Amino acid sequence: MTRKGLFSLFLGVVISGSFAAGLFEPELMAQGGLPDRIFNVRPTGSGRELDPAHTYTKVLGELKDRYYGPIPTDMRLTYAAVRGMLNTLDDPYTRFLDPEEYADLRQENDGAFEGIGAHLDPRPTTEGYIRIVKPLANGPADKAGIKRGDLISKVDGKSIVGLSVDQAVKIIRGKANSVVRLTVIRRGTPKPLDVAIVRQPVEFEVVDYRMLEGNIGYVSLAQFNEMADPKIERAVKDLERRGMKGLILDVRGNPGGLLDAAIDISSRFIPARQTVVVIQEAGGERDPRKTDAGKFLNPKWPLVVLINRTSASASEILAGAIKDNGAGKLVGTTTFGKGLVQTVVPLEDNSACMITTAKWLRPTGKDINRSRDQRGGVEPDYPVEITEEEWMANKDPQLDRARELVRQELLVRSAGAPKGR
Repeated sequence: MTRKGLFSLFLGVVISGSFAAGLFEPELMAQGGLPDRIFNVRPTGSGRELDPAHTYTKVLGELKDRYYGPIPTDMRLTYAAVRGMLNTLDDPYTRFLDPEEYADLRQENDGAFEGIGAHLDPRPTTEGYIRIVKPLANGPADKAGIKRGDLISKVDGKSIVGLSVDQAVKIIRGKANSVVRLTVIRRGTPKPLDVAIVRQPVEFEVVDYRMLEGNIGYVSLAQFNEMADPKIERAVKDLERRGMKGLILDVRGNPGGLLDAAIDISSRFIPARQTVVVIQEAGGERDPRKTDAGKFLNPKWPLVVLINRTSASASEILAGAIKDNGAGKLVGTTTFGKGLVQTVVPLEDNSACMITTAKWLRPTGKDINRSRDQRGGVEPDYPVEITEEEWMANKDPQLDRARELVRQELLVRSAGAPKGR
């Protein structure tokens, strides 16, 4: 989850093993032992702490003067130095974005990008493949024949086994009208399929909605970007015009997005002046963020929110706020557990640093961030699992349970009885 506010080297080689006399030839010993030449053997410094900028400049200069082989560009060396510095924090969310990665992030926040148009499972399979959750309707992947559940094993003939989803996405995306070839494994098909896809500009399908049987509205939210809140408003109002009696809001697989979007969308379902999230700054100060009264849709219908293990960040803010404020019920499995806020700091060459600047807490003050000490996440009111076999067969017991809860609540309201679980 990112704030909108500021949009405004070291490589060590260690050779381990037994160094008992006679086990290694002298030239192998030299790889992990003393250097053949030492300049200024005696320390010349004062023992004071190093000045970071001066030290980097000095090492860079020595590298250029003395290194025997080809040297990467100053820019590549600087990027590597910054990444190395951020890696020491042991925080996977504080990271450096090169210009291409930062451009991808801005595209996602804007809601459009150039690529194949498909939702990918954020975690590789146990075999290391990348699963297609679904191709976007009439998008490049859909038109090329990619199907729900396909497993990507290669991109342009090169294996992607072992890559993260972010690394795979970087390879799959590209300029419009260029071709990318995916090798996919499809259940029921004996051999892998090679599918050529022409990349095109794609508008991210951030909101999908429809009316289910019994006039129960269904809205799926894929990401909390700048387009999310107005699209949620239009979807809900359209369903209301068509006679909606209850709403199911699906944020399963939603990785999060912008903090402001999470607050805006929560404000659609939670009354005015209620706490959505509490931002805890580095110094410990707490800043409760309240609902925006002007966005409240004043729902007269029951609300159920679908969550799962890949609902993260802004999705967890929404789910936690709805649960803690009594605005609806949660169905599914415990969410991912990311309770940290990142601020994006652009740099002069169109690269950027994404820095964790705060922690967020649920309205009750509960910390949901996963750590070595806690699983984290937002727990559902009604736990319901879904198996891979059910998903591949287009069965959805989580959605079925949500529909049942909405129907039960409607019966209670029509009978005039007190609300219950």
